Amino acid sequence: MSSDDELALEDSAGLFDEPEDFYKPPAPDTFDTYERKPEFVKAGEPSSIKLKLVGKSPLWGHLLWNASKVTANYLDQHGESLLAGKTVLELGAGAALPSFIAGIHKARRVVVTDYPEFELIDNIKYNVDHVDGIDKTVFEVEGYVWGADVAPLKNLLGGAESSDGFDLLILSDVVFNHSEHAKLLKTCWNTLSRSNKDAKVFVVFTPHRARLVHRDFQFFDDAKKMGFKVEKLFEEKWWPMFIEDEGSKDIRSMVYGYYLSL
Repeated sequence: MSSDDELALEDSAGLFDEPEDFYKPPAPDTFDTYERKPEFVKAGEPSSIKLKLVGKSPLWGHLLWNASKVTANYLDQHGESLLAGKTVLELGAGAALPSFIAGIHKARRVVVTDYPEFELIDNIKYNVDHVDGIDKTVFEVEGYVWGADVAPLKNLLGGAESSDGFDLLILSDVVFNHSEHAKLLKTCWNTLSRSNKDAKVFVVFTPHRARLVHRDFQFFDDAKKMGFKVEKLFEEKWWPMFIEDEGSKDIRSMVYGYYLSL
């Protein structure tokens, strides 16, 4: 090797080394605590639910959403009619707060699902193991892609129910995935019980992108076209989850609740 080649090699040393911050450590897991309203807490039940959140997720599992808290509060208020002795399926569960309210109210089976990403599913399993005041044996945690075969979900009900479906489906802040509406509705249609005339899909959401609020509400027009009955339950004003985002803060502060039924 010539001296010129040696100098060139020295000059290129480190050229293909990764920058010091290239492999950033994963964001640490965080925790959030949901405080139940005292008027809904019965003797022996937990007054709060502490949940682990994934450190950072492109699928938004690192947040405890306003809609999730509103969903939990509504289920707490109507637990006797909606949850006690019922079968429950949550889609896009994140930290799964509503599912744990179902467990507190003695749901007979609670199937908790989210996209089959290891961190998301493992986090839900952690919460099932650590949340107090629930019968952990009624819980099943599954990765599931909306629109896929629902047989694996229904099979978790066991017996004759595996050919029927769930009494209550929970969709908490998932309709912002506009491209997935058709798949989400297909899953709802195929998993909702036909034998229980009171079976419902409970949909709670916030229009996080004010300029696309019409696309959020298109979900319900599409549901009607599919054959669902649509009932508006409530609207509540909270605060924007993302203060810095553009668009009307009033729109981004709202939380809406709907029922879908057959």
